[in-house]
Amino acid sequence: MPLVQISVPEGALTLEQKRELVAKVTDVVVEVERLPAVRPGVWVQITEVPDGGWGIGGKAYTRADLAALLRPESA
Repeated sequence: MPLVQISVPEGALTLEQKRELVAKVTDVVVEVERLPAVRPGVWVQITEVPDGGWGIGGKAYTRADLAALLRPESA
């Protein structure tokens, strides 16, 4: 049984977005495995990381910090 683990900042996804993510990730696993029968055994675990719980290069980041890093002007 495949298990896909996804970590996201706490509060970054709505329940609907989580449901869509689970469905689409499951579709990808089934497509890659080329075994439609694997679908019922695909597990997707979404873990919400508390604000300030992300670390990159020795520095802890908040959700706002991460959003700023992703803005085009910060690149």
